[in-house]
Amino acid sequence: MTIWIEALRRAELVAAGAVLARRGLICGREGNLSCRFDDGAVLVTPRGADKGRLVATDLVRCRLAEPAPAGASSEAAAHLAVYRACPGVNALVHAHPRRVLALAALGRLPDPGALEEGTALVPRIERVPAVAPGSLELAAACARAIERAPAAVLARHGVLCAGDDVWRALERVEVLESLAAVALAAVDRTVTI
Repeated sequence: MTIWIEALRRAELVAAGAVLARRGLICGREGNLSCRFDDGAVLVTPRGADKGRLVATDLVRCRLAEPAPAGASSEAAAHLAVYRACPGVNALVHAHPRRVLALAALGRLPDPGALEEGTALVPRIERVPAVAPGSLELAAACARAIERAPAAVLARHGVLCAGDDVWRALERVEVLESLAAVALAAVDRTVTI
């Protein structure tokens, strides 16, 4: 990997974190993002950082074949497990979109068929049961889910979306939130979207 490719990926992750925060898809220190390189390196957001205020040097470099270093996100194990299981995935975004979480609390997943964007970008959505955040059990469950679908709703924990780059993964988070807004508006006509 060349230095300029890594610099570009760092800038993209920083920008995507700012988009997540600005659009209310995360708040505070929630969520995490990562990308993979062909040489087995992975960049992941740091543990406990405000993703809306990252700088490129905040990102933590990991190796796919090794455990995540101490400063990496608490969900770095899940990111690494997905990359190991899914060779076609090059970026992951974990966010806490409020409408998706509200719909999940009702026991429902967003319906991809409710919008053309859903059918195109998230034709299938998996559900990951409630397990301890940061656990190896969650990492394995996320890897199984993303092997079957580009997006997963994590019970009481948000969403994990995959892509060939961070922008496609982020776009999938946004589409899930739109699908959830449509579903909630259909359930309660007083909800505005």
